[in-house]
Amino acid sequence: MNRTVLKDIGVFKTNLLLSFLDSPDICELLLGENYTSDDVDNLVYSQIFPYLYIDETQTEVLPYLCVEVNYIKQSRTMKTLKVTVYAYCHKDCMEYHKDGYLGTRADILSDMVERQLQAPNKYGIGELTLESVNHYFPNNKYYGRQLIFTTSDFKFKEADK
Repeated sequence: MNRTVLKDIGVFKTNLLLSFLDSPDICELLLGENYTSDDVDNLVYSQIFPYLYIDETQTEVLPYLCVEVNYIKQSRTMKTLKVTVYAYCHKDCMEYHKDGYLGTRADILSDMVERQLQAPNKYGIGELTLESVNHYFPNNKYYGRQLIFTTSDFKFKEADK
């Protein structure tokens, strides 16, 4: 077994994507009210990405979620990771209504993401801490939010060769 500090980048991304797919609210916002489990299975790499994505030639009017994980710092035994979530939508699909939520589709998607990521000890030690929220313009047709979270975890994880 190899000791690695960076193994958690892939682990975090996978756990984040699975968490988004487990949220009926997020899936409904992305796919519409009558979505099926097959639709959910096809979300990753179509509307949910484990990296920052925007297709400049996109012809469909859709909302998107992208995640990125960065290594920030370490001490002798701990490391700090930064998780960035981009929740953005085409400007032609900003109107959205759901009980318990307010704002545009991008605002509501951001709120849903924050609620989904509140589970303690799922992403490191303790909870993800929301550090900042900013507006985000990937291009002139899309608008959204950039959510930045931090978390601490043990410095080394065991990794297979």
